Amino acid sequence: MGADAPSSGLEFKVSLDVRRDQQPHHDARIDAHLRVKATGIGPRDEVPATGLAVVLALDVAAGRREPAAAALAATLRALPDGVSFAVLGGADESGVPTRCYPLSGRWALADTMDKRRAAFSAGRIAPAAADRPPPGYRAWLAAARALFAERPLPLRHLLLITDGSGGDRADGAGPDAADGALRAELDACEGAFTADVLAVGGDWDPAPLLAVVESLHGTAEHVPDRFGPAVAGALRRLRRVRSPELPVVVTARPAVRAVELTETAPRQQRLEPAPRPDGQDQEPYRTGFPTHQWEPGTRDYLLTVHADASTDPLGVLLQLATVSVADATAPLLVRWLPPGVAVGAGATGGGGGTLQAMNAATQMRTALNRGYAALDPISRTEAEAQFGLAVRLATEIGAAWVLQDVRQVADILDGRRGVVRVGPTVDRGTVRRGQLHIASGHGLDLPGPTPAGKPVKCPHCRHLAGPRARFCIVCGRSL
Repeated sequence: MGADAPSSGLEFKVSLDVRRDQQPHHDARIDAHLRVKATGIGPRDEVPATGLAVVLALDVAAGRREPAAAALAATLRALPDGVSFAVLGGADESGVPTRCYPLSGRWALADTMDKRRAAFSAGRIAPAAADRPPPGYRAWLAAARALFAERPLPLRHLLLITDGSGGDRADGAGPDAADGALRAELDACEGAFTADVLAVGGDWDPAPLLAVVESLHGTAEHVPDRFGPAVAGALRRLRRVRSPELPVVVTARPAVRAVELTETAPRQQRLEPAPRPDGQDQEPYRTGFPTHQWEPGTRDYLLTVHADASTDPLGVLLQLATVSVADATAPLLVRWLPPGVAVGAGATGGGGGTLQAMNAATQMRTALNRGYAALDPISRTEAEAQFGLAVRLATEIGAAWVLQDVRQVADILDGRRGVVRVGPTVDRGTVRRGQLHIASGHGLDLPGPTPAGKPVKCPHCRHLAGPRARFCIVCGRSL
């Protein structure tokens, strides 16, 4: 999205860490750690507010609307000058979201007078009938999509403030129909805008909220009823976004049959390749994976390629692919081993030093998700097994945030062995907040590409490891 986005706000550095020596096969799988580092350039730390269009949607039940409207008023007074904004709240008799501000026209431009008027107008949301539920999530998304179609600015973002009371309905057709309707609306919104969810209270279902932010490249956060500081923080983050969308482009040799890309940090998500525009059949080996909301910082990916080595030479470095982000490019180099030579033999096996940590991080997040899922509804045995696995992996790779999350619902008896005990009473709200927190994104301090240097020998099993290895790949013990 954002064809008018600035193109010179970031410089990129791309690096690939892969085990160079591989066994040849007609369908050989190669895993590589891709790291993309973005550095801001130019005189500003934040993009101008005039490049940002934001819709604030207040989706709360009648009992919460009055304090929520007061919090919204304070939020509107703090908007940065120059931002284009619109406020949605309440619904008409047919259940269609109504516009609270501006009073006429579709968009307002924040200045002192408009912010004052918008804050006063927030009170219009409060006196809605107590028996009228808020619209479902897809209704808010559809209303935002119609608004953003008239405001083609580089950054277009929805802030959905919800207590979950409206949920998503499909006219009595059942949950599957509601899920399908929400998915169809999310598909229609893809590329039109991004979205954050701010969840108040503790009665919401995390599944549709996570579907919204995962599809629309935002974050989900549990916030207090006075949500003004959270909105201000979201807007500050948005103004650090230098490029709303960039593709990670993989250009492969004809022998490469499939390419997959998974972001592992700061979020864990499988990336889907962009559909090929008409007329690009002449480039069948070039695959673009859209990525979103780039700001200065580092992202880590697991790149997986499947290659046919049956016609390749043995024992020489081959470039299977290149990976590019903007003007930065890195090659994926491997060497097919001759018959009878085991992978890892000798000291010239190449890189791959971060893949074990990346795989551990992926397993850790999966176990944490499964642990929370087992607590809603509660299944203590399964939850303790999954939380225990997450804690053991987090202890190995130094992910302190996982230990803090688990301590909200369980006692950690032995972190190194992964022994935990779920407390006698588990608050449902705490469980659901934990599910949102996992999806909000946490970085992993992975080591950089393996440097040249003298290998070290594991003191336990005598296996050779790279100069910066922290764990032995044979026995798993710390080096």
